[in-house]
Amino acid sequence: MAENKITNNVYAVILVGGQGKRLRPLSTDIKPKAFLSIMRDGKTMFGRTVERISRMIPKSNIIVVANASHERLVKKCFKNIKRGNLLLEPVSRNTGPAVAYASSALNTRNADALLVVLPADHYVTRTKDYLSVLRCGIDFALDNEAVVVIGINPVSPSTEYGYIRIHCRREGERVCKVEKFTEKPDLKTAKGYIKSGHYLWNSGIFIFRASVMLKLIKLYAPKINSVLGEKCGATKAYPKFPDISLDYSIMEKAHNIYCLKGDYGWKDVGSFNSLKSVLRRESRRFIEKDGKVIKIL
Repeated sequence: MAENKITNNVYAVILVGGQGKRLRPLSTDIKPKAFLSIMRDGKTMFGRTVERISRMIPKSNIIVVANASHERLVKKCFKNIKRGNLLLEPVSRNTGPAVAYASSALNTRNADALLVVLPADHYVTRTKDYLSVLRCGIDFALDNEAVVVIGINPVSPSTEYGYIRIHCRREGERVCKVEKFTEKPDLKTAKGYIKSGHYLWNSGIFIFRASVMLKLIKLYAPKINSVLGEKCGATKAYPKFPDISLDYSIMEKAHNIYCLKGDYGWKDVGSFNSLKSVLRRESRRFIEKDGKVIKIL
């Protein structure tokens, strides 16, 4: 891929809206999990996400969507973020409106904008492989009017993740058509998914042109689309958005969704078991009670 395409038209959009309710009381409304210092160097998962993606996309093209109450935390981890690159939500409305908000803002800024949407709280051990997967997804989204989701090869029948059923035309194909998105299943169902060999974990990373996403929103999410059309500013309009995920509002309905298989030492720190696994890997000591981490030392 030509370097100027990444520099001029490709934007990373980091979503920092998750409240980390499954990690309470360690994670709080004031300081959600993305801002917890869990790395051996004391950095946060959000800070590491910015560092990783800035190796490929310049910081001038990194957009952060966060709750207005977390503005100070964002600026502490992402120093000198451009004023126009911090999109503040007056209220939390899940990933559907957050992605719509960013897509609309970037489409206005650059009609050729392509977005790489990244959750702020992922733990990655192999950055080089991670960036290679994202480059492949960017190439595909540049050449096709499609949304690319990154799927992770499941290592166990986990009930903590959403699943993606894929259809590959030939063995070894890296980018496959998505047949279905499934929310977190029960253990019996998850075991069946793993046995079938047709399912991947949903990483929550999406790549698409802003114009493509806005078309899908118009088609499948009329309530979100109507709010986008209001000209009263985010403070007044944002609370009118429905509280709905991108998966429910768009991904489960659209037909031009493709999945790129990723393998880069990924972990979604969404439970105390996964958090403890990361803390041990990072050689961080912690105090736990009844299976919950209550303090990181």
